[in-house]
Amino acid sequence: MSLPVNMRAAAPGGALAPARPVFDKPDLPRWSAAVRAMLAGQRDARLLVIGDSVAQGFGAVSGGWTPDGRAAAWPRRLADLMQAGGLPASSASVVGAGAGDLATGGYGAYDPRVSLGSGWSVTTLTSLGGKLFSTPDWGADVWSFQPDGPVDRFDVYAVCNTLLGVIAVETDGVERGIIDTMKPPALERHTISFPETTGPISLRRRSGGGIFIAGGVAWKSELRRVQVINAGWGGSRVADWTTTDQVYRAYGGLPTAGADLTVICLTINDWNNATTPAAYKTQLGLLVDRALVSGDVLLMTGAPSDPAQGKAAYPAQQAIAAAVTEVATAKGLAAPIDGAPLFGGGFAPGLMFDAVHPNAAGQARIAEAVKARVMI
Repeated sequence: MSLPVNMRAAAPGGALAPARPVFDKPDLPRWSAAVRAMLAGQRDARLLVIGDSVAQGFGAVSGGWTPDGRAAAWPRRLADLMQAGGLPASSASVVGAGAGDLATGGYGAYDPRVSLGSGWSVTTLTSLGGKLFSTPDWGADVWSFQPDGPVDRFDVYAVCNTLLGVIAVETDGVERGIIDTMKPPALERHTISFPETTGPISLRRRSGGGIFIAGGVAWKSELRRVQVINAGWGGSRVADWTTTDQVYRAYGGLPTAGADLTVICLTINDWNNATTPAAYKTQLGLLVDRALVSGDVLLMTGAPSDPAQGKAAYPAQQAIAAAVTEVATAKGLAAPIDGAPLFGGGFAPGLMFDAVHPNAAGQARIAEAVKARVMI
């Protein structure tokens, strides 16, 4: 990739080097503008991944979720590929526990960057990125996140409700800021500033009732990058993302992320649970509209499941995949990434962990395909 430069630079000997192309993906204009702003040092660009257990990384490591399945997931691989390709990127974030608490050894075995102190747990309540982290009104210990390098900012995704409490954010044993969540229901993002640290960043209940968080994003104000934010939610279908019974749910909280590009891949749980194409199109259309509030949307279909292992027949899988294309066309989106060709057009045992989940090699193929669509 060539980084965007609007002028030619002097080469050794005084000659002018060829101008590099401006970052421009014509079918992703808002994403392109955000990346240009990032490269100009104005702000970070945000790429949000909405997905299921594949995005969470299940199957990418030997134990399914463990060890450290989050690090092997394709969104982390995408950030690494961007970085290697000359586009500064980071995956120092956790937004929702998804279904990672199902790992043997608990959530920390799936994502060892996160430590849950006494009283903290992964709840059954869900929001952006699946299950929430919570501590009750007597909790005094900390939830902590270990970034992958020096940072001086942390965006906390917190659930608000008048019966909840006040969150203290700490680094290096010092309280750096507080977040009052005792207010009308919502999912809010709060940016806490602090002197540069290598972590961990800790959150605790300071006062009031219990607290609920989706997690947060760690970043460094002087080092502009693409924030690749993995909101994978194991087991989720598209309708789970459009539930509106509480405003802090994923649908209500989605604009809070402020994504410049949202990549949505929610097909395997729908085709393997007999969601009708008509119902699927309706729900996906609602989710797309919600994501378009802040930026571009790129749709994707999952790896083919194996009918021989009791999963959906290929025609049913293809009907959901066709519905994805129909929604993209109706909404004027970029052409979706078709997961089937990435895996040879059908179930590919050599690239799969089980009947539905790609292994490490399969995850790498997904990351490469997304990279090809979002970089120049």
